[in-house]
Amino acid sequence: MKKSAESGKLVRLHKIIASSGSISRRAAEEMIAQGRVTVNGEVWHKKGEGVDPETSIIKIDGKRIKPAERKIYLALNKPKGVVTTRSDDQGRKTVMDFLPDEYKGVYPVGRLDIMSEGLVIFTNDGAFAQAVVAPKNGVERVYTVKVRNIPDAKKIKKMISGVTVEGDRLRAKSVEVREIVGKNCWLKVVVTEGKNRHVRRLMETLGHPVSKLKRVSIGIVTLGDLKPGEVIHIPVETVNKQMKLINRKSGE
Repeated sequence: MKKSAESGKLVRLHKIIASSGSISRRAAEEMIAQGRVTVNGEVWHKKGEGVDPETSIIKIDGKRIKPAERKIYLALNKPKGVVTTRSDDQGRKTVMDFLPDEYKGVYPVGRLDIMSEGLVIFTNDGAFAQAVVAPKNGVERVYTVKVRNIPDAKKIKKMISGVTVEGDRLRAKSVEVREIVGKNCWLKVVVTEGKNRHVRRLMETLGHPVSKLKRVSIGIVTLGDLKPGEVIHIPVETVNKQMKLINRKSGE
């Protein structure tokens, strides 16, 4: 598994203390200056230096504090034939099988059906997960899709205006023909919500059954050159940027 630079990152002590409870950073700095804080049994006097919140024993007035849970953000290139769920009662391989044991506490964000491949995001940050999947936020999921037959302009317009299938309103934000291969073609499909088998059901209903489907991005998180079955940390800077974009769009 590839790891980003934030793994094992050192953090200023007053920030760790503040994140563990209701103490402000200024109050935490005062406690440190007063000699009330110890790190691994020693009074902390190393102003400006960082501490590893995962391995250090930090105490205030002799009482150990519990640092806030470290937020984890991962990206997987899901291979075909793998179920996007934490467990499967039929014994099929799931996306969780690709994660090291220390990351088994995360959850997949959104769906990707068993026959599809591509980007799956995992996190233990519920606010981020909810923001990404909420239809009102309009976070774009981009797919490359191989379909039977070649849709004309009228059919593409219908894909965008939408159809109702078994009570679900299915539509794409945009559809673009990228390559024609005989009687088949490759499409770039962008949707902003993730109903069950959304793209497959939309295409099949309009006479273009899907033979291959790969998700290449969710918001600003992209698949890049990630190989099938490979997992990588999503940089926290990317997560923060995505949340700012969502908040700006929603007017918060």
